[in-house]
Amino acid sequence: MSPPLDKLYVKQISDKGKLSVPALDPRWIEEVQFVIYLAPPPDVNDKGLYEAWMERLKFNEDDLHWLLQLPHDKFWCQAIFDETLHRFLDSYLRHAPRSCHVLQQLPQEARDRHNEVHRLVFMTCLRMATYKESKDCHITPSVFGDILYENFIFDIPKLMDLCILYGRGNGTLLTKMIDNIFTQQPKYKDDLAQTVITISEVFDGVLGKCGIHLDSGSPQKLSDHGNKKQALVVMDSVEFKDIVLYLCDIGMTLNAFLEVYPAACQSFHDSEFLMRLPAFYESVIPELLTALKLRKMNVSERQIFKQQVLQAKKSLLTVYQTIISVCCIQPILDKRNNIMEYVEDYLHIIGSILSERRFLADYESLHSFQGDLEILSQASSEVDETRLQYIQDAVNLAFATFGKRKAPKGAMNRGGRRSPDGSTGEMEGAVGGVTSSSTTIVSAASGGIPNDAYQVEDMDDLGACSTQVSGVELESMISSVKDLLPELGDGFVELCLEEMGYNLEKVINAVLEDRLPQSLSNIDRTLPRKKRAMTPPSLIHQRKNVYDYDEFDVFHRTDIDLQKVRKGKMDKTKDIVIGDQTELKDIKSNISRDYSVIKDIVYDDGTDNNTDYIRDLYDDEYDDTYDANVVGADDADSADELSNIRPFTVPRVLGGGRSNDDNAANQDNEDSDEDTQKNPDHFIEDPAVIRQAAEDRAKWKAQRSKPAQGQPKKTYDVKGGPKGQGQSAEVTRNRRWKTQHKGDFKRAAADRKRKV
Repeated sequence: MSPPLDKLYVKQISDKGKLSVPALDPRWIEEVQFVIYLAPPPDVNDKGLYEAWMERLKFNEDDLHWLLQLPHDKFWCQAIFDETLHRFLDSYLRHAPRSCHVLQQLPQEARDRHNEVHRLVFMTCLRMATYKESKDCHITPSVFGDILYENFIFDIPKLMDLCILYGRGNGTLLTKMIDNIFTQQPKYKDDLAQTVITISEVFDGVLGKCGIHLDSGSPQKLSDHGNKKQALVVMDSVEFKDIVLYLCDIGMTLNAFLEVYPAACQSFHDSEFLMRLPAFYESVIPELLTALKLRKMNVSERQIFKQQVLQAKKSLLTVYQTIISVCCIQPILDKRNNIMEYVEDYLHIIGSILSERRFLADYESLHSFQGDLEILSQASSEVDETRLQYIQDAVNLAFATFGKRKAPKGAMNRGGRRSPDGSTGEMEGAVGGVTSSSTTIVSAASGGIPNDAYQVEDMDDLGACSTQVSGVELESMISSVKDLLPELGDGFVELCLEEMGYNLEKVINAVLEDRLPQSLSNIDRTLPRKKRAMTPPSLIHQRKNVYDYDEFDVFHRTDIDLQKVRKGKMDKTKDIVIGDQTELKDIKSNISRDYSVIKDIVYDDGTDNNTDYIRDLYDDEYDDTYDANVVGADDADSADELSNIRPFTVPRVLGGGRSNDDNAANQDNEDSDEDTQKNPDHFIEDPAVIRQAAEDRAKWKAQRSKPAQGQPKKTYDVKGGPKGQGQSAEVTRNRRWKTQHKGDFKRAAADRKRKV
């Protein structure tokens, strides 16, 4: 094996004589100017910008092809000391379209060239992350780690960008690559911990721009909510767009990085990222969704921003689930030592975020807490069941307040995600419940999220719920609101409850924070309650059935597909017009194949009053409702009916013959049959005839049992070979035939005995 590249020296002859120059030295690099990468132009119809971008992309492709073809020593000299290469790779990782940005608006030629550059960049980074290419081309691992770190070939932001750009199709290879970098240079772990702290500081900066302060020592005023809401509404469009894009990008990047390199979850866990993320989520995401409704922008732009916020919601929730699963749940499943430490860690983390109820509800909608709590309860007998139940109750309450069920799908499927406590709750997408608020995915050509992006429901998009509450229950809810807000009128409180789905907490929060819906903003808050006549509850609202909310439930749904509803029997054949009588035979055969009977055929007689068609076709699907009933079986038959069916006859042993009445009635028939001589009815057969029949039967049996001339007698082997060695198909068939017919001889003998 040749020495590593870091210990190789090249002899060079100069004016001073022979010199030994290290193989890794700036003097060995080639004078190549790598062009900085630029994102695709926003308008491909601008031929000037499009052609300039295509030319730049061609330069990038040629330079990368040249770089990858260099030998090992030349490649590393270029990778270490060429600043233009570093700037090019940094610009590509920063500005290249992410997985959520599809290049649909570009022509096919541009997409092919961009995909080639995308592949070459990954191959370049992969080669720079490998310290050993062969036995002769390798670098000392410790020196390799120092080269990467000291020359800024890789850093944590670059690794995260690599994960979001290449993690979906090259996850396994990328995992080995990043693991090798962290293994050869442990200093990257410290940089990762510092990166987590930086992300938390950026979160605080986003909160400050939104007018939200979480760490204030004094209690927050109720008017501060209106200020932060106003700050997001009146914020500059560019700044608002930057906040939304940052949340979407950082959420997707962290999600991809932790999915590719799960070992990084421990750094996020040690930095208390799991404590800060729920508070940030609770404060920013709902306010951004509310600000989107109030800001002035066109429909398409609003839709794109909303999709990006919803994608950020899904990504942040997945990041939280990945970290807590890797750091707390997976060690318990692997049965590591000190399981109770991981259990206590999980309970401490979840217990510290129970006040963030909107985050808990969204997390429960996407990733269930119930599975984690069940794992904890089965992990050890020392787990405190009271703490688990306390957490479960808090999650149930949060989900009941802010969570959503899915609308049922299918005819027999009750469908819908139940709340954690098992209650049915209100359903999304069903009549009489909450209307569906999932948004439509915008096309990738317009810069939106792709079709595989997760759709998280907007919790502020509820609208009025049609739940029927009346009587004592309604009185109790009005009294509960007035206990806290006595200046409100009963009528105003009733309207607020009806508008907000009879949710006490929502009504109180809306009034205190001055966030009433537009329909209630102009109503007098001291409005008294009108007396209403007592009406009995509707039976429709009281009925409970297993078929509620299925696709044919007319009581709860209005979107029933009437094409699937059919009354009566479906017609098989319509009226058939006969143009020519020569076609009659073919038509009759076709109809007879389906119906087997034609009742009436009407021909054309040449007049206008007659139309040629075949009608009254027999339908073999008759009504068989009463076929199972034995009609008339128990009726008392009259003597006339019995005599009409069978005349009375005197038995032969008592004299034989019919009654006198019958003889008199049938005298004419007897006269006509006098010429016909009947065979004598012998009581005992002739013994000679019986013996002759027996001899004939014996001869027939003997002849049947004899084999044909020149052929051996056929035998049927049922014994077979030794047990346990398998039997041939013929033996198996003979045994089966013998089993099926072993009773035939006895039955035949019994029949002959009865006949004799």
